[in-house]
Amino acid sequence: MVGDGRKGWTEGEDGEKGWDAIHVGAAAVELHKELVEQLRSPGRIFIPVEDPNGFGQHIWVVDKDEKGEVTKKRTIGVRYVPLTDPPK
Repeated sequence: MVGDGRKGWTEGEDGEKGWDAIHVGAAAVELHKELVEQLRSPGRIFIPVEDPNGFGQHIWVVDKDEKGEVTKKRTIGVRYVPLTDPPK
């Protein structure tokens, strides 16, 4: 699959929409809403995100509960390669 990782991938292998878990393996500038929207209830995202001040990255754990409510928690400091634009 080649595409924009910031937008996720909407076509699940099982034919269902969304994902139980999403792991992003490169640092995003922000937590993109498309990824949160693709998360099933319940579900979890594990994503490295750049700090707004530009001096580091942290893992964010984003949970969506059975009711669809989303909670976000900034955890440990990390250093990942940046999430880049898709190939043209």
